[in-house]
Amino acid sequence: MAFGYSPVAPITYDQQDGFKLNKTFEQVSMQNLKMLVLTSPGERIMYPKFGVGVTRSLFENDSQPLRDNIGEKIREQAATYMPYIRIEGVLFSDIDNPQKEHELSMRIDFSISSNRFNKTLSINIDI
Repeated sequence: MAFGYSPVAPITYDQQDGFKLNKTFEQVSMQNLKMLVLTSPGERIMYPKFGVGVTRSLFENDSQPLRDNIGEKIREQAATYMPYIRIEGVLFSDIDNPQKEHELSMRIDFSISSNRFNKTLSINIDI
């Protein structure tokens, strides 16, 4: 059995380890940030304020103030619950496709100063 920091979500079977594992701090950080963005406040037990709840924005009118609000929530939540991560930028892609009317695509650029690496997390949410 190999060493790993945490299980990969969603948990899946792996011949070598029994279930897939995040084997680098970089993988753990990306998974944790993704969970922070996708979790709605009140969803995590014992942490009622944890999470950005970005899926709640799917049916809102797309506007710059909405995008700014989401970006600010991501920064605030990361500073509170993941202080080792520094959010460098949150960018939204414009989708002018009527078939993807309720889709939100964003890119989160972040860095971890202790490891001195920069990464990008891309998230596409649709119904």
